[in-house]
Amino acid sequence: MSQTIAVYNFKGGVGKTSTTLSLAHSWSRAFKVLVVDCDPQSNLTQALSNEAPSTATLFTLSKKILHNEQPRIEPIEIHPYLHLISGDYCMTEMESNTQFISFGHIIFYKLLSAIRHQYDIILLDFPTHFGVTVKSFIANIDGILIPATPGSFSVSGFKKLLGYLNEVEKEKPLNILGIFFNQYRMQTLFHQKIVREAEQELGNLILDQRIRESIRVSEANEQRQSLYSFTEQSDVAEDFLKLSEEVIARMNRMDLPTALEQLEKQTVSK
Repeated sequence: MSQTIAVYNFKGGVGKTSTTLSLAHSWSRAFKVLVVDCDPQSNLTQALSNEAPSTATLFTLSKKILHNEQPRIEPIEIHPYLHLISGDYCMTEMESNTQFISFGHIIFYKLLSAIRHQYDIILLDFPTHFGVTVKSFIANIDGILIPATPGSFSVSGFKKLLGYLNEVEKEKPLNILGIFFNQYRMQTLFHQKIVREAEQELGNLILDQRIRESIRVSEANEQRQSLYSFTEQSDVAEDFLKLSEEVIARMNRMDLPTALEQLEKQTVSK
């Protein structure tokens, strides 16, 4: 049975899509990976594939399930160990669909149940908003990974995000894989200060690995290539590889209620 992991933060510009791409390429070296582009902007889809939009986008699959049809799920093959369910701008229509609002969690349960046995890891790139799509997927996934940048990070924002996640009804507790810092400048005193403060406030909810700021990430995305495909291996590629290993080690380690309890204890002790 596969692990379903979402990359999510309700703040934009933190590198959700680049994180999803890099982790997918890293994990697909050893595991069979499916990526699901849940963001209507479809940046993940554009970065992975130059094919014409598939007839089996997240929107078309969701719509058929909504109408009690059993869709044929045929993800795009990027390579034998990496597949994609492409995004679709039409997913914005689902946010105001009364049936989807009521039954979105069931739709995504049926979608994931139909395919999860085929993969080791299903990785989902969420949009930034906390709408029906995000809530419906959260009800059905195993874990969540939260990227942040030092410039946009706040402890109060992170606690608010965990509070929102806790409000979603779930079949089982959500595994909090942790928060990591993206676009990190190792020599910048301000970035070092933010990371130290985050570690003091949030303890082991902060992952050890940082992702350095690098133009290589944008270059890889624009060329529809993996960071690991460049002739000269970059520092940021090594960062993402280490992050992928740390996240795997964190699976099933801390559920959401435990994370909230830990935050409460740290707040009381101060």
